[in-house]
Amino acid sequence: MLKVALTQLKPVADKDISIRNIEYYSGIAASNSADLIVFPEYYMFYSPYKETVIRNSEPLNGNYVKRLKEISQETRIGIITGINELYDHNYYDTSVFIQNGELDNYYRKTHLYDAFGYKESDIYTYGNGPFKISRIGNINFGMLICYDIRFPEIFRNYSLNDADMIVLISAWFSGPMKEEQWLSLVSARALENTIYLATSNMVGGAFTGITTFTDPIGAIINRAPEEEGIIYATVDPDRLAAVRKKMPVLRQRRPELYKI
Repeated sequence: MLKVALTQLKPVADKDISIRNIEYYSGIAASNSADLIVFPEYYMFYSPYKETVIRNSEPLNGNYVKRLKEISQETRIGIITGINELYDHNYYDTSVFIQNGELDNYYRKTHLYDAFGYKESDIYTYGNGPFKISRIGNINFGMLICYDIRFPEIFRNYSLNDADMIVLISAWFSGPMKEEQWLSLVSARALENTIYLATSNMVGGAFTGITTFTDPIGAIINRAPEEEGIIYATVDPDRLAAVRKKMPVLRQRRPELYKI
């Protein structure tokens, strides 16, 4: 069993405020016996301006990730959050997983949000994963970011590589039908892959909120209200096994017939 804390927070523009908030909420989650806490996409800082991203982004070995390691060590909780990463003169929308005071894994956003009149690729470079499975306790999981949810192939890639859960951090923009699309997508991705899907979403201003936790049958079993806060959920390997026994879609695939 794994207890997960999912935050729903407003965007911040200042890295020091971000770190203070992460320290605060990590302490709360740890005091509630959570093993893992998840923060939204861009939570290091959010800006729609490339100049700000260039000025404030940091490498994975920078001071911001160093502070995340310290917080993880102090609170004894795993941390997943979004950072604005500088690597090889490029800027990436990246998710990092910190565990036991160390950077355990990272994921650079594969599908950038060039849709609905927005062009994320004007600021960030397309990432290529890596699609590495992480482990916390007895649970395997993969990491994805926001717009990735519209691409079922990468969810299937994780589920076929023994993921029990996918953690998707997001800053989901509001707009006509966007809330309905989000709820449909989180249910579908969990159901078709028989996995748990944990999300952490920005709220306020241009962002929808609707942080969710979906179980392997596609049921949203917890979701945040319209304000900032934390929700909790449990990943249960026995529940996962029961759903996969009842609905063995991963074993029933016929990939020799599919052309992708």
